[in-house]
Amino acid sequence: MRIFCVSVASVFASVLACAFVGGIAGCTSYFEKGYHPAVLEEKKIQSTRKVQIIKDDKIDLVIFATYLNDIEKSFYKNQEYFFVEFYAPSQEPLNLKRIQLEIAAQDNSWHTPLYMRKIPPSEYDNIFMPLNKWSSCYLVAFEKSENIDDEKVRLRVRVDEKADIFDFSFQVIPFQVI
Repeated sequence: MRIFCVSVASVFASVLACAFVGGIAGCTSYFEKGYHPAVLEEKKIQSTRKVQIIKDDKIDLVIFATYLNDIEKSFYKNQEYFFVEFYAPSQEPLNLKRIQLEIAAQDNSWHTPLYMRKIPPSEYDNIFMPLNKWSSCYLVAFEKSENIDDEKVRLRVRVDEKADIFDFSFQVIPFQVI
């Protein structure tokens, strides 16, 4: 009980100290200082999902998928595009034969990609940029179809026949345009 009171008191003292220093230095927030993501970065954050593949109680593969059509609808309009990043903590080369990506259709069928193209580091930009420098990155394109609900996009990844779903039908955090 005493430890709790001390921690609450120390937190309260810290808050008072910050308020005092903030009052002297002028009230500025992180957003006013420019510590907020740009609109493009925030859209990328909103449109990215992560799956970890566990094998023998260890992380075998980490996969990030970014739904590009959500970021810039006018640019990515002919097909359904994803930026997919694979990271193997073991640092072993990626074996694409182990991996299958599919997009869900409204009739509960699954469609395979039209193509999957590796993106070399020379093509990285604000959108095509891995979260991890050891990752392998790919542009994955699926046929645009009225059978695919672009409000409820689901991408299935199978690794060694184990399936996980990337669900893009919700926002990760509230979108804040500043």
